[in-house]
Amino acid sequence: MNQDFPELQQFLAGFFNQDWIDDHKKADDVIDFFISESSEDTLLEVQAELDKLMRSGKTEQELEDYLLSDIGCYYYYRSEWPDGITWLRHVISILKNATSSNGKL
Repeated sequence: MNQDFPELQQFLAGFFNQDWIDDHKKADDVIDFFISESSEDTLLEVQAELDKLMRSGKTEQELEDYLLSDIGCYYYYRSEWPDGITWLRHVISILKNATSSNGKL
């Protein structure tokens, strides 16, 4: 378990596991499924951990290595996004939309 980002690891490793593509057509479907399965507190914690990770000052290569190797995420975001920060901002925007509407998707 990642001590710095435990909820983020649960989300990325658990929902973007090696079989995610068998269960979902696209990455945003995984995020929507995570939202439907999670409490608002969990969604808020993942947002906070994403904010913290994005402020960590990691280079793009360090961020990619961290997400794919240390966290255990099996989604290769660079196939759709120019960099990790852009993808993480996208994830946060979806999570914020779900929590700001005071309910889940």
